[in-house]
Amino acid sequence: MKKYILIIIGILTSISLSAQTAEEYLNSVIEKHKSYDDISIVFNCKVVDTENGYHESTTGHASMKGDSYIMNIEGQEMICNGETLWTHLIYDEEVMISEVTEDNDSSPLGIINSFSENVTATFIETDDPDIKVIEIKEIIDATFEKILLSFNKHNSNIKKIHIFISEGNEFIYEITDFKTNQNLPDSMFIFDETIHPNVEVIDMR
Repeated sequence: MKKYILIIIGILTSISLSAQTAEEYLNSVIEKHKSYDDISIVFNCKVVDTENGYHESTTGHASMKGDSYIMNIEGQEMICNGETLWTHLIYDEEVMISEVTEDNDSSPLGIINSFSENVTATFIETDDPDIKVIEIKEIIDATFEKILLSFNKHNSNIKKIHIFISEGNEFIYEITDFKTNQNLPDSMFIFDETIHPNVEVIDMR
């Protein structure tokens, strides 16, 4: 008896998922990610220029907590506490300080909020039974051709972001590690000049 009930529940669940539109799924994933206290990821980044045969790969890591975030990639570290942005050029031993405004807010949360209001979403077929793929296109003032978002079908965590810019230019971010709710300290999102005494500070505020 229990076996058949589980089968029925499984069927009903699959029907519910298939009836869910790509926009509804995307919004539910966005809300889930916004509900985490904090998120930390490790990723591989590929830059592709198909017209000129250019390919470059690098790795990076990032963490976010509300409006605060920190990202390190290619010797550049961006640290933001929601009000102030520190752009640390590690190899040049420089840090530029700027004020966060509505016009230059590049926080993941700010991007997610604006992103969800100006796009259409469509499910894309995939041969991988564990992955769900959504194609994203901007409605107005398009800054890219399309984005393919790949999610783990079992927990809805994002696995890959494939951005098609224009004229054969692509950026591919593959998430290799995804952690949440680690109780990250607020001090993590403030540039500490005492730790970097030799860094030249350029205050642009």
